[in-house]
Amino acid sequence: MRTALLLVQAFLAVNALVGGLLLMLAPDGSLLRLPAGFMHSTLFADYFRPGVILFAMLGLGHCAGLMLTLRRNRHAPRAAMVLGLGTLVWIGVQVLMTELFWLQGLIAALGLAEVVLSRRAT
Repeated sequence: MRTALLLVQAFLAVNALVGGLLLMLAPDGSLLRLPAGFMHSTLFADYFRPGVILFAMLGLGHCAGLMLTLRRNRHAPRAAMVLGLGTLVWIGVQVLMTELFWLQGLIAALGLAEVVLSRRAT
């Protein structure tokens, strides 16, 4: 179970770091081929601030959680639970505020897997 949790955390960390960085580098969404209208009902004028949040909270957060899990730190299960729930909240808000696309389902499934694995991995 620990190996599965490590794989999920690594994938989510890389995904959030790369996605967040690309949104910050091109706030118009062009590096990810996101249309400007995709953010139709958000509080944001462009993708820069969501990119910062994605990079910092989910990207760096999952890096920290991954390190805790690798080191078998006693706080690793709790960190994984919080990060998995944070991922689910991120995707839930994203679905409410933007158009639906396939990657949201994959990330939500991995966030849920992280929550489940956090309870079983030691």
